[in-house]
Amino acid sequence: MKRYFLYSLVVFSLVVSSLAKNAFAESTNISCDTVNDTDSQDVLQIKLNKCESDIKEQAAMLKVKELQSTNLERDLSILGYKINQSKLEIQARDISILNLDRNIDQKGQAIQDLGSRIDSLRASTAELIKKTNEVESASLVEVILTSTNISDFYQDLGSFDSLEASIGNAVTSIRQTKVTEEQHKKDLQDKQEKERELKAVQEIDKRKQEVVETEKNRIFQETKGQEKKYKEVLAQKQKLINDIKNKILKITGGGELTFADALKLVRVAERAIGVRAAFILSILTQESGMDGVIGRDLGKCFYNTPWNNLSATVMSNMQKPSYLYILQNLSKDPNTTPVSCPIASDGQYGGAMGPSQFMPKTWWDIGAQTGYKNRVQSITGSPFASPFDNLDAFTATALYLDDALSGCESIYKTQVSREKCAAAKYYAGANWKRHLNDYGTNVAYRAAEFQKDIDTLDSQ
Repeated sequence: MKRYFLYSLVVFSLVVSSLAKNAFAESTNISCDTVNDTDSQDVLQIKLNKCESDIKEQAAMLKVKELQSTNLERDLSILGYKINQSKLEIQARDISILNLDRNIDQKGQAIQDLGSRIDSLRASTAELIKKTNEVESASLVEVILTSTNISDFYQDLGSFDSLEASIGNAVTSIRQTKVTEEQHKKDLQDKQEKERELKAVQEIDKRKQEVVETEKNRIFQETKGQEKKYKEVLAQKQKLINDIKNKILKITGGGELTFADALKLVRVAERAIGVRAAFILSILTQESGMDGVIGRDLGKCFYNTPWNNLSATVMSNMQKPSYLYILQNLSKDPNTTPVSCPIASDGQYGGAMGPSQFMPKTWWDIGAQTGYKNRVQSITGSPFASPFDNLDAFTATALYLDDALSGCESIYKTQVSREKCAAAKYYAGANWKRHLNDYGTNVAYRAAEFQKDIDTLDSQ
């Protein structure tokens, strides 16, 4: 008997070990090349882990290759590694988007269930109130006369108290369920916004991948594998890249930025939010610049400069409390900090701040305790986001454009039309339609030019 038990135990252990090995083999054979809607949560996690592992592997190989001397074979390999890494990152993001899709579906179902529960509670409460009204409408004498004895009378009084308690409990349940429902709705909106941003970043990365693939094919076609020819191609391209990087963008009150430095700043927002860098730069040069120079129209006025309007100053009285609060927290002197002057065609007030030209209440409304300040801080890590700081200001521009694009997506189908719409909203708010074909078109044209330069930089 003992020998049989030991034999059975050994067989069981071998079976368990075999199953474990098969499961491990199955998990290690899973690649992140394809993502299916039918994949289980466990399979998706395994694929995501595999993608992240492959991304690190590609990055390591790329780093080693970059240390080698420049030649045709080395540079083509680098482009190949970049393409593979980009594909893996896109695939990993596909998994994240699918996970978000499922969470959104679950949240949507939870909201429906909560709505049904609230309807049920309301119906029950209405019935309880109806019964209570029936009891209350009967006089004390009627209740006594209809009760067969004293115990029935007190039992009726107890039922009445029970009805009132039930109504109180039902009302409390409705309130609690409504709070839960509202939280679920907020979570759903947050997840939907996150998904939209991830998809936007996805499109940006796909474009970058296409740019690198096109460049790899171009180099191969032009050089025909000849090292001498490649050196000529490389020299021409390097000159073009240097010219683009060194374009000067002047920012009043903030020195100068090269195109490369400006691109580096806006790409922080591009990665976090999904608004393309070319569009952000186009808005910045159009909004606070002339002739493609950021900030040319800044620094002409101060908030308390006398002006012929109802507030008698450049800045509206409604904006001043927020402005003074912002500058106090930034340890800046409001009397010497430049803001934009009024533009007659756009109204009687100025007061926009920094390179992105944000109005004080839009940046932070101290009354409502709302604004872009906190959202910027969550991305840039600034302790108190400043509209005068390039990174904070550019990030705020991207956030504003993202909000505007969200509304434009339901109206327009193409990227150019949506960006024209968002640009016009950035400039004119509710009156955006009036500026769709002037301001919006100018921004779209400049964005296309910037995109060409960015593609050139991305192709290296």
